[in-house]
Amino acid sequence: MMGARRAPSRSSKRGARHAAFAAWATFAAITPGSRAEAAPRAIVLDDGEKIPRDEAHPLPPSAWPDPAQPIDLFGLRDEIIALQVAIEPDGETLESIHVTFAPFTPPLDAPISTFAERFIEIRRASYNERFPGSLAFTPEAAPSAGAYIGFFADPLVPAASDRTPAHVQAGPRARGALWIDIHVPPNAPPALYTGLLRVEAGTRPLLERPLTLRVVDAAMPYPGAAITTFYDRATLQKRMGDGGERRAERSLRQMLHAHRISAIHDILTADEVSADLDALTGTLYTSSAGYTGPGAGIGEGILAIGAYGALGDPDPAKAAEVARIAERLRALHVFETTDTFVYAADEDCTTPRTARWKELLGALPSARGVRVGLTCSDDPRKQAADLVMLLAEHYPLKKVEQARAGGKRIWVYNGQRPYAGAMMLDVPATDLRANGWIAARYGITRWFYWESTFWLDNNRGGRGGPHGFDPFVIAETFHNTRGDHANGDGILLYPGTQIVPGMHDEGVPILLPSIRLKNLRRGAQDAAYFQLARAIDPATAEAIADDLVPDVLSSAGRHPSWPERGIPWLTARKQLLDILDHHYTPRKPRRTSLLGCTKCAQSEIRDTSPPLFALTGMAAILALLAVRRRLR
Repeated sequence: MMGARRAPSRSSKRGARHAAFAAWATFAAITPGSRAEAAPRAIVLDDGEKIPRDEAHPLPPSAWPDPAQPIDLFGLRDEIIALQVAIEPDGETLESIHVTFAPFTPPLDAPISTFAERFIEIRRASYNERFPGSLAFTPEAAPSAGAYIGFFADPLVPAASDRTPAHVQAGPRARGALWIDIHVPPNAPPALYTGLLRVEAGTRPLLERPLTLRVVDAAMPYPGAAITTFYDRATLQKRMGDGGERRAERSLRQMLHAHRISAIHDILTADEVSADLDALTGTLYTSSAGYTGPGAGIGEGILAIGAYGALGDPDPAKAAEVARIAERLRALHVFETTDTFVYAADEDCTTPRTARWKELLGALPSARGVRVGLTCSDDPRKQAADLVMLLAEHYPLKKVEQARAGGKRIWVYNGQRPYAGAMMLDVPATDLRANGWIAARYGITRWFYWESTFWLDNNRGGRGGPHGFDPFVIAETFHNTRGDHANGDGILLYPGTQIVPGMHDEGVPILLPSIRLKNLRRGAQDAAYFQLARAIDPATAEAIADDLVPDVLSSAGRHPSWPERGIPWLTARKQLLDILDHHYTPRKPRRTSLLGCTKCAQSEIRDTSPPLFALTGMAAILALLAVRRRLR
């Protein structure tokens, strides 16, 4: 009805609290005394931000705004903790900016990796030329206009060696930025460790801050949230010249594994499986194979046969080849631990292939256990496939539970705001982190991202030409026949070398990570926090998650319900850590479920508690009144 008013939703109230918190953090960062004089400075930020190069864009608020206070970090064994350093040149040109660390006390052999952040110019937001919105967001869920227009950091170039820190430059009106990963050793004793972080431009000091690292007596399970992405071997060959040694491909698999992500590519025959055996058995992820990182020795856990429907229409000969693949995996004792499936079709819900594949494979005893899957966002209960991958915006919780009860596996693929986080360049860094929380909170067993090395823009409607785009230079690297233009879609990794003349070349035959990849890792690690905390106190852990990702998937509202700044995520993770360390106050669940778990239903119980900033304001007023009474 015209003129009807509706009470503000719980998510809008929560959004106001998040906005008030961000405003407070910004105020704290710019209050007098935080910057006594105009001079180059280094600011420590958490890992949930994308740093703008141009000083016309303000820096995000710091989680540690007081330079006199320690940078307080915390973690579990085998967790990677990350932070960033942004350098404000203040009109100067600064060369050879780098970070160094003093050893921890008590001693802690924690590997520290530093990366130089590279900036990509985003000239216009992702869009569709026919309809409002884009693949990244609906019109209402888009970031504010101009928020991500300009140069923003994403590619990360590692230091030349563990003993040589990464270097960047800044100025005169362009920031520099560094990324830092700290890997808590798997055998780290629980303790409070102290250290020192230094930032220098050459030999000129810019910042020196104490650092604390609280390690609790808990190990982080691997992977936390099951995340999978696709890569194309032909792309590696065309862009990086990856030859018989397959150095780029091996580095890609190890890079993704270190970020708690599994990889699939196009496998058609049993012979082609041979190149994947080291990954499936976990041998590729051991020190003898040059691997360092979490999940050492753990196998990939997934194998797609004929990705995106590459096998075509099923027939007895193809089914026999699938059976031979299954036999190879059983002989290596990895079939039971590997999600093996025929990827029958891509976004074709009416295809007869899935039913035919099931019929042919069901007649072969050695193929039993191989699932038939497809991407399709129609009702999963009505699909012939054993495995249905749904777009996040078409993930109906009740129907999914019913499909699972009928024996189907249901995964999510990709993401669009406000239903889930998007993987594009022109959205907040926390979008991909949110998906880890969503997966853990709603029992999503695997989240699939369609590509990780889409540098060529060579799909139907692509505009990459014979060589594709340089992802270090061009942001708008995805186009299709439906009128979509997307910034960085399908790119989680960057080529360390490029054999195409004129393209940016870092001169290393490996894959380079991105800030988006780092936030996918953070989301997987946060999912592990949630799982561990829920085992101790389900009500409190679920209430924390409900506060952070309240209205998502098919129950989402018009706007993203999760916070876009990194600090609230850091706070939520610390609350989960307190549960693991038994320093917390239990909370009652705020929502009930129609499906047997808290916050799984479409309906909700409204939060009528006053916002945090209102309570703070009331307390301040009462304190002032008390002072006035004393003065009288």
